[in-house]
Amino acid sequence: MPILAALVLALTPYAGPAANIGGDVVSTKFSVVVRGKAAQTVRLRAVGVPAGYLASFCTKRVCAPFRVSFALPASGRESIELALIENVPGVRKPVSVTVAAPGARPASIAFARGTR
Repeated sequence: MPILAALVLALTPYAGPAANIGGDVVSTKFSVVVRGKAAQTVRLRAVGVPAGYLASFCTKRVCAPFRVSFALPASGRESIELALIENVPGVRKPVSVTVAAPGARPASIAFARGTR
């Protein structure tokens, strides 16, 4: 049985161009950086998202709620946007944001570090 290269996940405040998630939506954004083996399939999921929030992973092609799958490019490194969208006005903000994937340690960041 082949051994898959371990994945490394990191979360940072988002600094890239905004993906189009819709008009006046209130969102807080993060960058999810994934490192692993070239062409390795990655299955990311948002963990512990509180009621009243939607987690949206956005690649160059699509935005997906709560989870996304993609293959790493030849470089073995990919960075995608994660937006936490307040879909119930006035709900309590999350304390932290966590992303997990099989074969990787979960990565977390304080919600307050995200960008709007």
